[in-house]
Amino acid sequence: MLTATAHRVLKQLMGPFPRVKSAPDDARLRLELTAAGAAGVVLCAISVEVTLSGPTVTNSGFAAVGRALMVGAPIAVGLYAWHRRPSERFGPLLVAAGFGWFLTTFAESGNEVVYSVGRVAGWLVEVGLVYLILAFPSGRLTQRIDRALVWATALLVGLLYLPSALIADGFPVPSPYTGCEAACPGNVFFVLGSEPAFVDSILRPLRELLTVLVFLAVTRRLVQRFRESSRLMKRTLEPILTVAVARCVVLAVAVVVRWAIPESPVVEALSWTIALAVPVLAAAFFAGLVSRRLYVANALQELGKRVRTNLEPDELPTALAEALGDPSLQVAYWTGDPRGRWVDTEGHSVVPPETDSAQGLTEVRDGAQRVAAIIHDPALGDKREFLDAVAAYALIALKNQRLAFEVESSLREVRESRARLLESADRERRRIERDLHDGAQQRLVALRIQLELAEELIQRDPEQGLKKLHSLGDEVGATLEEIRTLAHGVYPSLLADRGLAEALDAAALRAPITASVEPDGVGRYSQDVEAAVYFCCLEAMQNASKHARDAHAITISLRHDDALMFEVRDDGSGLGGAAWTPGAGLTNMHDRMAAVGGELTIRSSGGGTVVAGTVPIRGDA
Repeated sequence: MLTATAHRVLKQLMGPFPRVKSAPDDARLRLELTAAGAAGVVLCAISVEVTLSGPTVTNSGFAAVGRALMVGAPIAVGLYAWHRRPSERFGPLLVAAGFGWFLTTFAESGNEVVYSVGRVAGWLVEVGLVYLILAFPSGRLTQRIDRALVWATALLVGLLYLPSALIADGFPVPSPYTGCEAACPGNVFFVLGSEPAFVDSILRPLRELLTVLVFLAVTRRLVQRFRESSRLMKRTLEPILTVAVARCVVLAVAVVVRWAIPESPVVEALSWTIALAVPVLAAAFFAGLVSRRLYVANALQELGKRVRTNLEPDELPTALAEALGDPSLQVAYWTGDPRGRWVDTEGHSVVPPETDSAQGLTEVRDGAQRVAAIIHDPALGDKREFLDAVAAYALIALKNQRLAFEVESSLREVRESRARLLESADRERRRIERDLHDGAQQRLVALRIQLELAEELIQRDPEQGLKKLHSLGDEVGATLEEIRTLAHGVYPSLLADRGLAEALDAAALRAPITASVEPDGVGRYSQDVEAAVYFCCLEAMQNASKHARDAHAITISLRHDDALMFEVRDDGSGLGGAAWTPGAGLTNMHDRMAAVGGELTIRSSGGGTVVAGTVPIRGDA
């Protein structure tokens, strides 16, 4: 059953839908994606050409394919992410990273300038890779520790790697970004006559040690982030973090092995493992994005099925939680009171989560009007459009609940109104039967006896018999008046013959208080409409005669605009601040108005009491 709080909230429902991109935005996005894709194809081709024409003699075909994948895979996945979620920055960043890895393929060239540019680019792209790993899937670093690790990587490259290009006569090999191991091109950036001794003895060991420490820290952060993630976020992050952790570990091991035993073939294998981890990581990004998209599609499909059924308010949170796979999900309703409270379906207060808490909040709105809020897993926070769609589904469910409640309430009111009308009609019938039996019938029986006596008297004394007959006229009049009184509430013949205005005119003449009727454009209407308005006006006049003791006049106004409107006003002192206690008469008036689809209002103040009603008039009325 619907709770009272849910009833109150459901009457205020409405909500937003996701904003649709305009056509110019779509055209611009297509142009950008096309340009980036074409550039990616060209860069892959250049990478293959540079690799095949370089000093790498063994496995040059394998190296060319590997370098092309290092460029093409990030660009392809980045274009997919960019197309699917243009509002997020991860896709464009991954495309930019693919362009950066293209520069690293220059390290396969035999030209000193091109080779040197490629080797330096290999240092720089590591900063971008760490950023991408820590920023997935939104493309933004939301935690301070993540930003600190990116800055640490950037400082390491900027302070210990880039300056070494100026004072080292060559680059260390083997390297993930070149297949050259012997007779490699020289360092074109070298500006000294000879390499200082501290480069090999201090600088390189120090930076490689710090590199190991930084990447181990990144690895630890990835593991920590995975452990702290919700079930929903783990589903998205699992493939990315698996590959990223493996690459970070292999990179740290490769640095140590190259420093300890540089001639070992293991170093070359580790270098290629690090290099090929780039396209594998791009594939992991793609798997995470597809997993998230499948999750969104399945959730929306399940929500669509749920919304088609008539959910009770206490069933909506369960339906949303099951569809989204979030057992912590709650639904709170906006009360609209000055205190600005959220409540659940039982009316208990719900405290909204803080910005940095372990839960997120998405409001369900109708324009600017708050309706409800979905308190959910924070992993959903970066799926803004998805949450908007979930809010729209929730709004549909809430609207269905409101409509079902209104229909149920209307049917209940109709049933109760009909029951009261039947009860009133039955009570009135019994009253008429009783009063006819006890009153009018007795008068008629007595009148019959008097007529029989008058007949006998006429036979004995015609003159006295005629007097007797004349005296029975008053008794006949009293009997007729009593029958009229008993028939109060029965459809008047004048109303049927002449219409509402004249019937009320006649009723006003019989009122104990001076009454007048002011019709304005009132014509004929259906029998049920005329009867409802007529008897409501009679009841209002009777109430004014009985209760407005200081009233001297009653005015009945009739007007037909878009609907038939009436107003019965007295000039008494009204009820003022006294309590208004509806009785059977007022209940009957409301029932009569409800039966013809109308509304009744009663206002009472120092200026008198006003009973007003409005009845919509159909075209055939």
